[in-house]
Amino acid sequence: MAKCSFCNRRAIFYSRVNGKFFCEKHFLKYFDRKVRRTIRKYHMFGKNETIVVAVSGGKDSLSLLHYLSKLSKRAPGWIIKGLLIDEGIAGYREHLIGKFIKTCNELDVEYKIVSFKEEFGYSLDEIVKKGKQLGLPYLPCTYCGVFRRYLLNKESREMGGTVLATAHNLDDVIQTFLMNILNNNWDRVARIGPVSGVITHVRFVRRVKPFFDILEKETTTYSILHSLYPDKNVECPYAPLSFRWYIRKFLNDLEMRNPGIKYSLLNSLVEVLSLLREKYRESDLKTCKICGEPSSQEVCRACMLRRELGIL
Repeated sequence: MAKCSFCNRRAIFYSRVNGKFFCEKHFLKYFDRKVRRTIRKYHMFGKNETIVVAVSGGKDSLSLLHYLSKLSKRAPGWIIKGLLIDEGIAGYREHLIGKFIKTCNELDVEYKIVSFKEEFGYSLDEIVKKGKQLGLPYLPCTYCGVFRRYLLNKESREMGGTVLATAHNLDDVIQTFLMNILNNNWDRVARIGPVSGVITHVRFVRRVKPFFDILEKETTTYSILHSLYPDKNVECPYAPLSFRWYIRKFLNDLEMRNPGIKYSLLNSLVEVLSLLREKYRESDLKTCKICGEPSSQEVCRACMLRRELGIL
């Protein structure tokens, strides 16, 4: 049985990057130190903030909600709220919603749940089916991503949020980084840093990623230690259809053969961000002429998709 590298307790976590074993106590100290360092380094929060945490009900987002709720006890000017977007995916989201509500009640955190069905008149399953019938070229993740981002901004603003915290971890960030490199979308790379991108708008809620430097296996460990890991580990049925699915598998295989490669990719992203933000600094958000929400075009992506689907 492996022992903690800092004491004689039983180890529950091993870092292949630094070769250290951690018991529960020292892992939680290590985790807390890393997240607080990220928050300070990128100036994510001020003294007085209403922080809306985007929660899916999965391990990463519940861990972020739990962590920020506990951290807020040391920051009296912070108010933490939870926001869950229910896309409407049969057999997937239902049990995660229950976990979200239970966690919010235990933490005494105000929360809100908004569904695609309520907002757009159709669940994601129905939207995907309608898109196929119309012969539209989009994968399910396109609809999901566009509509989720639209609702997260709109609803967090209506909840009084001054900042929207998302649980994107290091793995998520470098997956997005690599996907955009392969698609030659450098303007999108400029927007995937630890704090929301190169553009501002009066109706755009600033976004931050407190888990920017945290590996997925670290958030998994945190969730298990705090009984936040979902009772049923159900993968989104649309995930295997996405480009991200293959990139994720590729990066995990690469990390197994070359420990630390994920950190190297993250450092590469950080190195190029300043250059990219300089290049794309003139990009300004417009106001969608249909819905009034922030948009890079005259009509936002959500309204464009709704128009193509005939649900506007």
